[in-house]
Amino acid sequence: MRTGPSVLTGTREIGGFRGPASGLPLSGVGPSVVVSHLAGTVRIVDPQPQTPRVTASLLRRAESMCRRRLKHEHTGDKRSANPAANARFAVSNRLSGDARLAQTELGPPRAEAFVEPRDLEPEQQALYRAAVQGYLAEFGDRPGRAVDLGWHTHVDAADVDLVGDPGIALELPDGRRALRVLSFGTRARGPALDAVNRRVALVRTAEWAPEQLTIVAADLIDCDVTRDTPDLESERAEAFTWITERSALVKELAADGRARAGSDCAGCPFIAGCEQFRSRV
Repeated sequence: MRTGPSVLTGTREIGGFRGPASGLPLSGVGPSVVVSHLAGTVRIVDPQPQTPRVTASLLRRAESMCRRRLKHEHTGDKRSANPAANARFAVSNRLSGDARLAQTELGPPRAEAFVEPRDLEPEQQALYRAAVQGYLAEFGDRPGRAVDLGWHTHVDAADVDLVGDPGIALELPDGRRALRVLSFGTRARGPALDAVNRRVALVRTAEWAPEQLTIVAADLIDCDVTRDTPDLESERAEAFTWITERSALVKELAADGRARAGSDCAGCPFIAGCEQFRSRV
């Protein structure tokens, strides 16, 4: 099992290139993307095939998904994806990032780290403000230091990358480990941390918290908080086994690759070029 970095950082000077991109930032560029210089131009190339990936959603919904969408998401093929499909995560990603920034040093969260996202829509800004209020009400006096677990963990037995944000990982003053899993008004749709997300969290935290872990699931809108200390030896072993078996099923179904119209068409980032979609326009 290997934990992968969440992002490349820093800048690189592109030798011989003249123009506004001569100090091209690499921050936010995926780990499989490199920048090269050829004949006075800058181009982005993919140096090697990406490792197959699974997410909590793929593990949960593999059988019911469109096989074409499943194949694209499993192989990590983002070149044909529509970036706008990730808009629904804009508030949660922003708040989680700010919450980590608020506790880069050991201590309670710094309120000034939560900056209202003016680039988002007014409704998203309102949700962000409400979520920040809920976060500080619950965790404002709880010290800790945020730790970056990266964006993926390689599961050797399945030869896949388990991808996704497991929650905000914190090292507490007494050395204990805590994982804050945040949600935003999900009470009507079920528990904030279901069985699949729980297994993903246990695997994603295996190297960082091998002996002790408290999982705090907090709905910041409904003000619903649950704390759980899992039996890591037994529950983590079960989680690895389950994810390995489900990953094998994802691989099998993704190999089909045939598109089918249905609920997966809504918000699909790979709708461009889909034969099922073209036949309906």
